[in-house]
Amino acid sequence: MKPIKTCRVCDVVLVKGSGVTNPKGNCYSSNMELGKRICNSCFQAYSRKRESIRRKVKQVGDSQHLRDMQESARYRAKKNNIPYSLSIHDLREIITEECPILGIKFELNKQGQEWGKGKSKNNWQNSPSLDRIVPEKGYVKDNIIIVSLMANSIKNQATPEQILTVGNFYKHLYNEKGIKNNNEKEIRKHST
Repeated sequence: MKPIKTCRVCDVVLVKGSGVTNPKGNCYSSNMELGKRICNSCFQAYSRKRESIRRKVKQVGDSQHLRDMQESARYRAKKNNIPYSLSIHDLREIITEECPILGIKFELNKQGQEWGKGKSKNNWQNSPSLDRIVPEKGYVKDNIIIVSLMANSIKNQATPEQILTVGNFYKHLYNEKGIKNNNEKEIRKHST
């Protein structure tokens, strides 16, 4: 008689294979073969904890950050059926410390940390974002730039002409009404 194997974390009986109806007792085959003996629930909890730790130490431009950007782009390209041919080296060549459009320093959106004035507010606007200059050309080396998520969001909502029209309108309106822009120091002067 074979010995009964149990999860080393929660002691639930492990059953090898994917046809098991009770996910708590289903052991990942690779875990069983490596002798880890851990159930699905415990494995998922461990993975979430490891991901949380990884996100807290990840920095802009480090290998893990670039790998994450590359994987996300590959997923979107496959999902949207557009060309993809990026390497981490390609991303490393173009990433900078700040957004080339707005001049704001890149920061990663780290879950569980406090940003800004309120609790759990993430500074998503400053997160680096991979932009396809001409969306139809896909994620290829000569068609990408890393900008802030704020700049990428603005670009994705309108044409360059519409963006300039809105910008010029509000610039004129602010001058006319004597309104001073509080974010003026953060934004690079690209206006004409």
